[in-house]
Amino acid sequence: MKLSYLAAALLVLFLSGCFGDIDMGATGVGEDCEHGLDGNGNCLPAGSDGIPAPH
Repeated sequence: MKLSYLAAALLVLFLSGCFGDIDMGATGVGEDCEHGLDGNGNCLPAGSDGIPAPH
């Protein structure tokens, strides 16, 4: 029973990110893109919204 409490506490800590400063985002990517990023992280050209045209 004590093992299940320990496992539950470790799971909560893991899921809440208390084990350190975990950065899930890509920082520094696209800072020089004045028109934003597309879905692949590439800079968008002027006048584009990043949504592909329907086929």
